[in-house]
Amino acid sequence: MGGRWWVKWYSWVILVVHVFAILIFTRGFLLTRTELPYYSHCSDVSQSPCFTSSNTNHSWNRPAVDRLVIIVLDAIRFDFVAPSVFFQEKKAWMDKLSVLQKMAFSEGSSAKIFKAIADPPTTSLQRLKGLTTGGLPTFIDVGNSFGAPAIAEDNFIHQLVENGKRVMMMGDDTWIQLFPHHFNKSHPYPSFNVKDLHTVDNGCIEHLFPALYQEDWDVLIAHFLGVDHAGHIFGVDSMPMIEKLEQYNLMLEKVIKVLESQSEPGGLHENTLLLVMGDHGQTLNGDHGGGSAEEVETSIFAMSFKKPPTSIPSELDTSSCKLDLDGKKKCTSSIQQLDFAVTVSALLGIPFPFGSFCSPVCHGNATICRLFLRLSIMGKKNGHRDEHRTS
Repeated sequence: MGGRWWVKWYSWVILVVHVFAILIFTRGFLLTRTELPYYSHCSDVSQSPCFTSSNTNHSWNRPAVDRLVIIVLDAIRFDFVAPSVFFQEKKAWMDKLSVLQKMAFSEGSSAKIFKAIADPPTTSLQRLKGLTTGGLPTFIDVGNSFGAPAIAEDNFIHQLVENGKRVMMMGDDTWIQLFPHHFNKSHPYPSFNVKDLHTVDNGCIEHLFPALYQEDWDVLIAHFLGVDHAGHIFGVDSMPMIEKLEQYNLMLEKVIKVLESQSEPGGLHENTLLLVMGDHGQTLNGDHGGGSAEEVETSIFAMSFKKPPTSIPSELDTSSCKLDLDGKKKCTSSIQQLDFAVTVSALLGIPFPFGSFCSPVCHGNATICRLFLRLSIMGKKNGHRDEHRTS
């Protein structure tokens, strides 16, 4: 009888210990976020001690670009984009996006390659949240990856809509889950059939090129998934992966040609900025979600079709340079993905998301945190290049 009582008592102790352990784990490691119910507004600058002008016809800063094309290549590793000279050993998947390297390293170019550092968890939904809000999602959000609720906090897409920008989206339907009522036009495709390498990409291509000739959008988002799916199924060092990269290279070459053909003064894309970017990287086995260097290091390629600035302030130049086989110096810079929301907001002249980690202190200062496009490669209007930068 005494032995049974001891067993029951011991079982209850073990149960209580397990319950406390689970509570500590969920409230410690699996942090939850409190979303701020506040939104930024154009009128906020009038309350800033740094605001000096009483008469303005724009928001927090003067727009530097008129139109923005964002091409998201899901799970693009940094070594997919950067030249192989930046790495100790050349691999089969390197230098396949040659058009980006050609544009970034040609003389007088207005394009640049950046290493973009993402924050874990490196899953697509969490990275899209981070990119658009400027905040840090937590690991508990991973459970929502297969049924994400709409983003309720202030974000880049919301600010676009509130400030009269027309947004077109195509590709990964995660964007529709996060922003169900924000797009003027959308062409979503299901994203979770990882064995399908082509449906989403072909759908993007089908709608992307006609859209580049249309005037009914200000921001265009095309989210490709082929590289991510190829990594999951075949791994990075595989022929399907190399074929996908080569397909992307041809697609990007055509996109750049279309934009260049309409970039003359008065043209549709005279003041358009092209961003080709990843949301996260992937391991050699095609996995992502954690915080290893392979998973958090992705890239951003930025290109304007205006004449670039003649010089870059030394305090803003974070270049890492290598010499290629011909002795030509090639340089890339490094940025944090958290800076994306405020940077692009500043370029388009809309308020920064309220909860961004890179929110401004004063209107009219010299930089926007670690502004990766501080170089003004977007080609600001003459006479406004330095006057209207924000911090």
